[in-house]
This record gives sequence, structure tokens and C-alpha cells, in this order.
Amino acid sequence: AAVADDPPPGTYGVVLVEDITLAKRLERQMLLTERLTTAGRLASGVAHELNNPLTAILGYSQLLAAHDHVDARGAEFVEKLRTQALRTHRIVHNLLSFARQQKPERLPVRLNQIVENTLALREYDMRINNIVVHPDLAPDLPITAADSHQLQQVFLNILNNAVDAILEHSSRGEIWVRTAAEPEQLIVEFTDSGPGVRDPQRVFDPFYTTKPVGKGTGLGLSICYGIVIEHGGAIRVRNSAEPGRGAVFTVELPFQPVPESQTELPDWPAGTPPAGRILLVDDEEAVLELEQEILRGRCRSIRAVRSGREAQQVLDREPVDLVITDLKMPGDITGRELYNWICRRHPELSARVIFTMSDARAAEVGPLLEQSGCEFVQKPFEVERFLGVVRRVLNHAEAVLLKGPSRH
Repeated sequence: AAVADDPPPGTYGVVLVEDITLAKRLERQMLLTERLTTAGRLASGVAHELNNPLTAILGYSQLLAAHDHVDARGAEFVEKLRTQALRTHRIVHNLLSFARQQKPERLPVRLNQIVENTLALREYDMRINNIVVHPDLAPDLPITAADSHQLQQVFLNILNNAVDAILEHSSRGEIWVRTAAEPEQLIVEFTDSGPGVRDPQRVFDPFYTTKPVGKGTGLGLSICYGIVIEHGGAIRVRNSAEPGRGAVFTVELPFQPVPESQTELPDWPAGTPPAGRILLVDDEEAVLELEQEILRGRCRSIRAVRSGREAQQVLDREPVDLVITDLKMPGDITGRELYNWICRRHPELSARVIFTMSDARAAEVGPLLEQSGCEFVQKPFEVERFLGVVRRVLNHAEAVLLKGPSRH
């Protein structure tokens, strides 16, 4: 507030009052945005660093599980190791998806999987706060086209609100999560045992919040509303009429059929002659060793190098049928620059490059994948997924070469 100078004696004073509430609120939102941007950069770096050792842990656990000399007890330990590696990867992946800003994608997704990943993100917090989750996920839910990261953001916001509503009024509670398929839409519904919503009509208004100052921004649910509308769906809230239940958030998404994805090719059958000369490029020694172990005996030859510069030297002096390179390598030649160099220097190899990456949905790599048409494998990867992609690219290259006049 601002007050005018003291008036002369015998005259009336004028008091000017300026409401700075909105300005302060916008200032707080700007600070929050800056913090989220910084957190996004940190999360991206952390994900990249963690996913490399996770790739090795997950890969070797799968190779060990298939080993003939592992007894039943050892196989049990290996499976537990693999399960925990996958759980760690999900945590890293989920944290990264909330920190990044990206354009919406429309890719085949399984809603049940997104819901399960969201619940896993807050599993520990809910357990120590005595909140029991009752999942009721339709087993026959069809695959649909949507942006999995954005939908996960929606579900996490709703889940966070449910947890907060419960803990503000009780030391324990319950959350019911339901998915269902209707003729033309898919349903995801969250119900909590909290006190219900005070004003359902205003819940999705920007900056509307009933939380104490400093706890809520009032933006979470309005962002959810925008994401769902962008998907062509609807999001609603009501208070349940059932005893012991509070707010019910219902997300309705239109069913978007997706064409059947290309089936992964299985491992090479026994007796199949080794295929191809493969060059592996990755700055992580553990990842290179794992990839060599997976491909050993399945390829005519395998070369492994730890930089784009070394890869160029190998390609200039030796015949290679397939290049598998990490996209985000340090140094003067990244995976992207190596691919551009291959297009100029060895164009016959441009369709036989597979990218490995820790963040397959990063906005900066999307245009490259679309333009090049190259396959990618996201770290950490399943052994069968890795082998399937390698064999598919080699088989496709073989078919193209057989149609041509000669083979290089």
C-alpha cells in the first residue's frame, strides 16, 4: 500500500491503496517456473548418469537368469535383482517426465501401466502415512494413442491432492483407483476417503486452491484440465454419495485406435549363421561390455569404441554392416554428429544406425529420429528388445541390398 504525503492542516488527506496480491502471486509463479526449469536440467543429467549403470545391471541380470549354471536359489536372487533394477529405472523415468517441458505426443500407451507407474512414485509416502490403495484396473483395457508423460502428470496431480486431502483430516486413509473401457472412451477414476471438495465448480480454475499459503499454487489441477482437454477428453470432480468416501476425480479419454506395432523379432534360432559386422559406440565401458556379451556368437564381428572420433576411424578403414551408437556422448563428436558424418561419408550406412539413449523422449532428439527413420533403444533395455531391433535393422538392410545391383 502507498499513502500520500501528509495534507496541510484543515484539509482532507487522500490515501492510495494498491492491491499487490496478484503481482506477488505471479512473482511466486515465475520463481517456481525457474526452479522447475533448473530441476529439469538436473533430472535430465541424473537420469542419463543413472540409466547407464542400470543398463548394465538389468542386462547382466537377464543374461545370468538364462545361464545354465544358475540353480533355483540363484535364479530367485537374480530375478529380485532385476525387479529392483526395473523399479529404480521407473523412479528415475517418472521423475524426469515431470521435470521436462515437451510438446504432446500421440504414441501407443497402456493406461493401466501409466496408472501403476504413478502409484509406484508415491508408494513409499502412502505406505508410511497409512494410506491404503485399492486398484481396480480393467484387464482388457485397449491400447490407445496419447502422451504418456502428460497423462502421468495428470494422474500424479490428482493422487497428490487425494493424499493431501486425507492427511489434513486424518492420520490414515484409503484411495480407490479404477479404470474401465466404454464404447468410445476410456475411464480413469480416483476416489479418496477425505472430506470431499468444497467447491467442485472452481477446482480447475487457475490459482484456485484451498491449501494453506506456501503449500499449493492453484495451478496443478488447471494444468490437468488443459492436458485432458488437449487429448479430446474431459475431467470432472464430484463428491461421492457413499459413506467414508470423499472426492471423486474422473478422467475420460477418447479411445484412439492405433495400428498394430511391428512385432519384435525373436532371438536368432540355434544354428543360424552369425549375421553382420557391428560397430558399437558408447562412452560407458559397462554398456559396451554388455552389448558385446549380448551379441557375442550372433554376429560375424563386433568392434567396440568409446568415442565418435574412434568410430570414424574404424568406419574409414573397415567394412561395417550396422552401427549402434549412444546419442548423447561427451566429446567433440556426439552420436548425432557421428550420424551426420555417416550420411556424408558412408551414405549406404545411414539406414543402418541404431541409437541408444537414456532419454528417448527428449524434445531435441524427436526431430532426428523422425528425419532419419533410424531405430532407437532406450536405456536400460531388455535383452530381447535390443536383439529384436538389431535383427530387424539387419534383415531390412539385407532385403534392400538384395534388390540392388550389387552389395558393398
